[in-house]
Amino acid sequence: METIRSTLWGMVGGISERYGDRDALVHTERGVRFNYALLSWEVERAAKGLVHLGIKPGDRVAIWAPNVPEWLISMLALSRLGAVTVPVDPGAGREDLQFVLQQSESKGIIVSKALEDEECLNAVLYARDVIDSLEHVVVIADETFPETVPWTELTAMGEEADAVALAVMEQRVAPEDPLAIMYTSGTTGQPKGVVLDHSGLINKSMASTERQGIGHQDRMCLFFPLFHMFGNTCIALSGLIRGAALVIPCDLFDPRKILDAIHKEQCTAIYGSPSMLIALLDHPDFRKKWWASVKKGTVGGAPCPMELMKRLVEDVGVSYITVAYGITEASSWITMTRPDDPIELRVGTIGTSLPCNEVKIVDPATGEGLPPKTQGELCTRGFLMKEYYRMPGATASAVDRDGWFHTGDLGEMDEAGYFRITGRLKDVIVRDGVEIHPLEVEECIYRHPDVSEVQVFGFPHPERGQEVAAWLKLKEGSEASEIALAAYAKDYLNESLLPHYFKIVSGFPMTQSGKVQKYRLAEMAAAEYLQGEEAGTKRGECPVRQAVYSDKAPGVLGPYSQAVRAGDHLFTSGQVGMDPATGKLVQGGIEAQTRQAMENLKAVLKAGGADFSRVVKTTVYLADIRDFAAFNGVYGTYFASDPPARSAFQVAALPLGAAVEIEMIALAD
Repeated sequence: METIRSTLWGMVGGISERYGDRDALVHTERGVRFNYALLSWEVERAAKGLVHLGIKPGDRVAIWAPNVPEWLISMLALSRLGAVTVPVDPGAGREDLQFVLQQSESKGIIVSKALEDEECLNAVLYARDVIDSLEHVVVIADETFPETVPWTELTAMGEEADAVALAVMEQRVAPEDPLAIMYTSGTTGQPKGVVLDHSGLINKSMASTERQGIGHQDRMCLFFPLFHMFGNTCIALSGLIRGAALVIPCDLFDPRKILDAIHKEQCTAIYGSPSMLIALLDHPDFRKKWWASVKKGTVGGAPCPMELMKRLVEDVGVSYITVAYGITEASSWITMTRPDDPIELRVGTIGTSLPCNEVKIVDPATGEGLPPKTQGELCTRGFLMKEYYRMPGATASAVDRDGWFHTGDLGEMDEAGYFRITGRLKDVIVRDGVEIHPLEVEECIYRHPDVSEVQVFGFPHPERGQEVAAWLKLKEGSEASEIALAAYAKDYLNESLLPHYFKIVSGFPMTQSGKVQKYRLAEMAAAEYLQGEEAGTKRGECPVRQAVYSDKAPGVLGPYSQAVRAGDHLFTSGQVGMDPATGKLVQGGIEAQTRQAMENLKAVLKAGGADFSRVVKTTVYLADIRDFAAFNGVYGTYFASDPPARSAFQVAALPLGAAVEIEMIALAD
């Protein structure tokens, strides 16, 4: 790819002249619509106002606001005069705000009253009093506040002399000049200020939109927070330099408003993390026909579950959606799948390297390159950050002498150049000396039909080094229990990988960019589980406590011979109609398989000190739900009285290609 040598406004300004009458920015919640000509005029007014205020090239100016139009206008205006945008998380507390403003040495801050918190403005004014560099506070609001500059006044204060000064400043801005300092999201602790230049953001944006097939005819739905690179660069700047329309449905993430905007504004591309897209598809207001125009977009920020991708592509019709992998330090995306890649590649991989950068897998210990299909650390080179602001030591440790950035992510590459993330160096769990990669365990648990989201993580344990927990969100209406999910995992995971703690939750601690904060999950788990163990109580007791085995050919049945004892209950593994003598499915269809599965269950229950009379619940998985009546006819013969409560589900793929799989919960002796 040929390097583009331009500044941000050099690109957007040219687009504004070319597509002046086309929609540039639409904010449906606020009822605001800018075409490119109007956007250019508003950016000019804001830039002259900033010059009049005393902002000079190289000055850092923070933006603390949700997804309001003024956010993007401010960034574009600052870029014109060579100043540096410092995005601040709208959910930041007083201490976090102060850290960013002080560490970045910001000279000004643009804050929105839309944050809906009176304390926000007080926090800004307090910061101005204690931070020497901070001089100017601009407030986006319909009212005025003492010692601040209203946004409306800022955009009106520019004079002819300011226009002349702006023109001089603009001519001196170079592609290699800093454009933004973006602070890492804080999923693992203290954020670092990543200094990014015009050239990196522009070239990465051009390469990624080229692969997606984004052009001036597209209407891109922008609900990802603008303070994050995914929002401000991968969607906003990428769309603007292509002449596309940006549709912002709401200030803050609101599925109902987003769904309404997608329909009414006929969006063609959608972007978000898996958790955001799941929230949209699972919302009561979701209508498939409203998404008829949506064909493109990108899933990023976290691994995309197979079920989500299948639903988007095959059911909803977002046929050309891509999966991408990127980090702030690399000026956004590093790899991306292609719109016409098979679903398996769009889920099982993060795509191939963008043409503007290089990617390789190295041995974390030696730094030596590794051959295909060998796990190592993913490194990238090309259009990287300039530095971590005022942190030379951290910069030197992240970028090696040959210019490769070490991401800290574990992955591998296949012979075709497709990369796959297998975990994170810091996320690898070591329990009893065994390395466990959370992603591998999560992918297994995601296959359970009741699971909407799962997070697998480690937390310190006094005896094992670390323990493993799986916290899950269930699909709406599901009644699956923690212990049933534990039993399911035991069917499909090696014992050494099995989480010992399962918990059903309503949500996860998240950053504003939609990333789960696993370090907080670890803190919560340690407090909940270890405190209970130290006190000798059942609080946090491991649900996978003891495995019992059938004494009837356990070597043949393998994991199918297992049950899990927890407290007063016995949870069997899922049983299929496999003949223990041959290790193969019995012949004869649903009835024969049901009969054999029940015989296997009888042996497993007996090994655990139970029988069918003590069964309290049965869960049945059928390859074809129409077989339920035939299953029931055989199932009922094993009970002297009415059979216990049972739930039946149709599942596309059962173990060994079976027609039926049965799980039971029984009272144990």
